[in-house]
Amino acid sequence: MQITGEVVSGLGQGSFYVNKYLPYFETVLGFTCFPGTLNMNVKKKLDFNGAKKYTIMPTEKDLAQVDCYLVRINDEFDGAIVIPHKTRHGDDIIEVIASVDLRNTIGLKDGDKLTCELV
Repeated sequence: MQITGEVVSGLGQGSFYVNKYLPYFETVLGFTCFPGTLNMNVKKKLDFNGAKKYTIMPTEKDLAQVDCYLVRINDEFDGAIVIPHKTRHGDDIIEVIASVDLRNTIGLKDGDKLTCELV
């Protein structure tokens, strides 16, 4: 399944949370990610149609459960869509993590389109 969205600025907290979840991402998803997220407006809540879901259930009380779906970004980078169970984003915003800083590596700016393929 392909997911295309528009790159949007986030709340400025992605780095903080990615660093807190980093050991879980490494263990559960199998890669070390850049300490930040890339936000995409996908216009509506996504239905992952039975795609393989990786669930992170942290032991720390200040962290919430996160559902993750592995993706291939622009047919070039491996990453994951992360869906925290506690978030300030609406259903139309998804957060993407990868081993690289996607915004700078690809040269993305707000308003650009980006495609992710569920793997």
